[in-house]
Amino acid sequence: MPLRYLFLDMNAFFASVEQQYKPELRGKPVAVIPTDAESTACIAASYEAKAFGIKTGTPVWEARKLCRGLICVVADHKRYVIMHNRILDALGSVLPIDRVMSIDEMSCRLMGDDRKTENAIAIGYQIKKAIYERAGDHMRCSIGIGPNTMLAKMAADMKKPNGLTVLTDADIPSALHQLKLEDFPGIGPRMARRLNLYGVFAVQQLCALPVKSLSEVWGSKVLGGRWFRLLRGEDVIDPPSRRQTVSHSHVLPPDLRTDAGSYGILVRLAHKAAARLRKINYWTGGVSIGVSFQDDPHSGGWHSGGWDAGCRVPHCQDTPTVLLAVAKLWKDRPPNRVPFKVGVVLSDLRPAKSATPSLFEADRKAAEVSKAMDEVNAEFGASVIHFGAMHGLEHAAPTRIAFTQIPDFDRRVS
Repeated sequence: MPLRYLFLDMNAFFASVEQQYKPELRGKPVAVIPTDAESTACIAASYEAKAFGIKTGTPVWEARKLCRGLICVVADHKRYVIMHNRILDALGSVLPIDRVMSIDEMSCRLMGDDRKTENAIAIGYQIKKAIYERAGDHMRCSIGIGPNTMLAKMAADMKKPNGLTVLTDADIPSALHQLKLEDFPGIGPRMARRLNLYGVFAVQQLCALPVKSLSEVWGSKVLGGRWFRLLRGEDVIDPPSRRQTVSHSHVLPPDLRTDAGSYGILVRLAHKAAARLRKINYWTGGVSIGVSFQDDPHSGGWHSGGWDAGCRVPHCQDTPTVLLAVAKLWKDRPPNRVPFKVGVVLSDLRPAKSATPSLFEADRKAAEVSKAMDEVNAEFGASVIHFGAMHGLEHAAPTRIAFTQIPDFDRRVS
């Protein structure tokens, strides 16, 4: 199979950005945190911090025990987006960008003579040089080159930091067989256990499975066939995707861990979610809210001892309908608990072109008011116009790192 893709993965991106902007942090263990509190968790760690066992999700108090000299830096999300754009500029100066996977991962398609191994390697080093010159001398990346995006991504993971790896047909069997099942994108702990039930414990066994067996493991002939082809280096085009949910969550600062404070933040998140829904031109048919509590042993998410509830709504994209649903759901929250984190999810999404506008005048007015709010906020600043339940919290719950998409600083949705 020819070399078709080059995959770029920025190394320890968020921590590296901090070290790029602040040279005094270089060579030191750095953890990027969402808010200045010991009860929060690390969202990124420098390689110096990773050497102590600190990783994404490690609680700050635990990270400080693992590394006494740890430096915690509150995330600066606009700075990361600026650096992301510089990297796109650097990469685009060498090769056309085929796809941006996340804020720190992107791929390029190789064409013509660029597919020759020696040329592809040379291009990889040109990209590293361009990033060094346009983004900064501390912004390192690992590059993988392979016959499809999955194998190119896995090649990028093989030599970190600052590596460059090529997977040709001759390299693929020996290189893949040294990996663990969980090293493959899309194989997490649950899928690994499922593979174990089918007698697959090693990558060599996975690669040897016929299409029928892969289809049984994944419970789908389409997915089974897709994996069979990917493992053999074929270029498999991703099917068009449809947005499933729009969600926002926020760890509450200590002074807002009250009923009134947490509800105000929840309303703020509902405003953001509804505005984003309109921006991407979808309608929602379901609203869910969730709370995790400070006295839970694992207070990081809704399903670790927290509470959540949801309801159906007539398909809509206006803020008042979403807020009414949130208010109704909130009444059933557990009493006498200290909230730690709140979140809202809009689900059962439908593209606007497939939605039927309401025939009721009140619904049409709610939609018109919502769009008018977006226009005013876009012109004069985020949350200049908002509903009263979030008064005083207009600038709370700022945009956080989005690992799988680029944070949006449009003032209509921030």
